[in-house]
Amino acid sequence: MTSLLMRGVIMTDEFGQMNNGSDQQESSNGEVLVTVSPDRMEAVMTLTQPVGDAVKVTLEDALTALKKTRVTHGVNYEAIGRHVDQEIYGVQFTCAIGEKPVDGVDGSVVYHFRAEEETKPTINEDGTVDFKNLDLIENVSNGDLLAEQVLPTEGKPGIDVQGQPVPQKPGKPAQFKPGKFTEFNEDNLQIKATTDGQVFIRDGKITVSPIYQVPANVDNTTGNIRFNGKVVVKGNVKSGFMIEAAGNIEVMGVVEGAVLKSNADIVLNRGIQGNNQAELLCKGDLIAKYIENTKINIGGSVEAECILHSIVYAKKKILIRGKKGLIVGGIVKAGEEIDAQIIGSSMGTQTKIEVGIDPNLKEKYDQAQEKLKEIVKNLQNLKQTIEILNKMNKSAPLPDSKKDMLVRSVKTYEVMKDEQIHYQEEIQTMTHQMENATKGKVHVSKIIHPGVKITIHNAVKHVYDDLAMCTLYYKEGDIAIGLYEK
Repeated sequence: MTSLLMRGVIMTDEFGQMNNGSDQQESSNGEVLVTVSPDRMEAVMTLTQPVGDAVKVTLEDALTALKKTRVTHGVNYEAIGRHVDQEIYGVQFTCAIGEKPVDGVDGSVVYHFRAEEETKPTINEDGTVDFKNLDLIENVSNGDLLAEQVLPTEGKPGIDVQGQPVPQKPGKPAQFKPGKFTEFNEDNLQIKATTDGQVFIRDGKITVSPIYQVPANVDNTTGNIRFNGKVVVKGNVKSGFMIEAAGNIEVMGVVEGAVLKSNADIVLNRGIQGNNQAELLCKGDLIAKYIENTKINIGGSVEAECILHSIVYAKKKILIRGKKGLIVGGIVKAGEEIDAQIIGSSMGTQTKIEVGIDPNLKEKYDQAQEKLKEIVKNLQNLKQTIEILNKMNKSAPLPDSKKDMLVRSVKTYEVMKDEQIHYQEEIQTMTHQMENATKGKVHVSKIIHPGVKITIHNAVKHVYDDLAMCTLYYKEGDIAIGLYEK
């Protein structure tokens, strides 16, 4: 502690008696003691009582003491004045306080995704646990804002009682680094994705991966997978689970009674045993070792070694090659052509083959025809009802209930007439599209067994005897059988 004692020092002997070195007491003026703390953030003052007829401490004495100790900031003039006026002696009080510095706030990162992975399953209202929808994947799209940095603040310096600045501690910037497939914006304060995929933090960097890898099976440990990139499954896909991907889906193991949906291709390295529960849908191609008891709708082509008792639609081609090259049972449709070694079985298994028309277009056409038939039937019934009510109205005024029925019937008739026109136009357009689709072919390098029904465009052929090594095609409204073209 540094201090300055003004106007002399009062001394006492060992008995507490005032003494100036002799036994005779002398008068002594009042004094001011100012002490400054080591960090110079506080100054305290003590006023001493005058002895005898000596001079009392004045406000000027106190201010002079402050000046001598260089105390200029944060002075409590009110407290000093009160102690002087009320002659409060021997009591230490704070006469000045400095301003403490305000340290800066550290920077932070605001994440726009789950930075910490959560794997807790959902508990349903009935108390059961949903292990299928674990929501483990944080999907992002190209250009998405992933995180933004909140800059640290500088803080504010303080001032000690002697008027000197007291430095503050500025805040530290947060760790903020882009990883693969992410980038800073222009001012390096935001990180955005540069591709579709899964976002996560790896080695302190915000990273997006366009590929989601499942190291083992798709089951209760993973739940259903929804990913806007490519999905690779090292193991099997268990029954009851689903994979939805914006990119390719590749499965190294076996797909059981699961659902796979892709906006690109699906590749099954071993195959699918669907148990009449599985469904595969993709906008691209499907490649599989084998397909069994599965419903499939493909926007491109299908390649497999065999198709067994499945419903398979492909907008382009179905190519069944390899050791077996077999199609047995079910319904197999392709927009362009089907190529297999064997179709049907020696047991006469019912197998439907259709080429030349986009299967989805044909299905939509059939649904529209059914809907049109229903509308026409309803229109006939409404027309009869309206005619009967009009006849009744001519003979006698209709009661209110019948009037309401007539009004409703007329309105419904008008609406259904519009629907009829809509479906007629749709059917006409689809008919025109299908009439131009006459190039479909069925190629069989070995044999077609009895029990197979083949449709090419609008021509149908039932196979009653084995057909060996041939190509079937549409010709003049019928199905012709020619030499194998492949």
